[in-house]
Amino acid sequence: GELLSTALEHYYLEEIGVDSVLLPALNFMRIDENDEPDLGFIEENLRAELKKNAGRKLFITQGYICRNAFGEVDNLKRGGSDYTATLIGAALRSEEIQIWTDIDGMHNNDPRVVDKTFPITELSFDEAAELAYFGAKILHPTCVLPAQKRKVPVRLLNTMEPKAKGTLIAEKGPGDRITAIAAKDGITAINIRSGRMLLAYGFLRNVFEVFERYKTPIDMITTSEVAVSLTIDNAKNLDAIVRELNAFGTVEVDKDQTIVCIVGSFSAEKQGVAGKIFDALRNIPLRMISYGGSENNVSVLVDTKHKREALVALNKGLFNL
Repeated sequence: GELLSTALEHYYLEEIGVDSVLLPALNFMRIDENDEPDLGFIEENLRAELKKNAGRKLFITQGYICRNAFGEVDNLKRGGSDYTATLIGAALRSEEIQIWTDIDGMHNNDPRVVDKTFPITELSFDEAAELAYFGAKILHPTCVLPAQKRKVPVRLLNTMEPKAKGTLIAEKGPGDRITAIAAKDGITAINIRSGRMLLAYGFLRNVFEVFERYKTPIDMITTSEVAVSLTIDNAKNLDAIVRELNAFGTVEVDKDQTIVCIVGSFSAEKQGVAGKIFDALRNIPLRMISYGGSENNVSVLVDTKHKREALVALNKGLFNL
């Protein structure tokens, strides 16, 4: 599909007299043995391709497809064509990477759930990564990383409203503020209760090793003297994980949970942020709270049936909407 659509675009431009170069992504886009983009290879070979076409200004290439470490045709595994765009922009150290979508950049809340939202004009890379990971569908979390590594700004724009400002993602955001809210569904909470072993040396390591064996990432974690609670978004190996965790104590599982993430710039010295957030959520039952692990994120876990209520309450309490 990528090869066909880019060829059609190139030949159409040729037909109407617009000079363009069809640049085969398979000549420069590669992932390594760990399925991660090989940025050094991409930069070297992309620059070589551009050098062959010195003086040309318009280039068309494919998104998502690449070669793997063995030279076989493969794909980037995640992020789609947006990921290709940020990899190319980072490799060339571009002035700006533009990603065109069907919405006016990132919004302060989920417009599919909450009636009153507004587009965010500026975000830091860290804020954008948190929002993308915790549910903002406009951008895949991995897309931010190459641009952040090379400090290349990313601008999200609306194809249907090309004059709209969109959202600029750069190294630094506007400063101390609450920026946006995102929600991630399909979460499973796991609680391991073990007064006998929890404080023992190596207990948490043993718990984490279970998830590592099943290649299951952990989203949130909280601990107490007698229990540890954590969340996962991939329940494929849940039964096997629970069987192994039973060796450490009593295991309880809650499915159909949602992580609600409040993103902004929260310095340790800033007062009143937590109070404002939890005051807005005072009528919502909270299953878990994660605060302090990041200066850009406060996360709470709620039953999915309370998701809309939580997002509306935060929209009103934090943005007066």
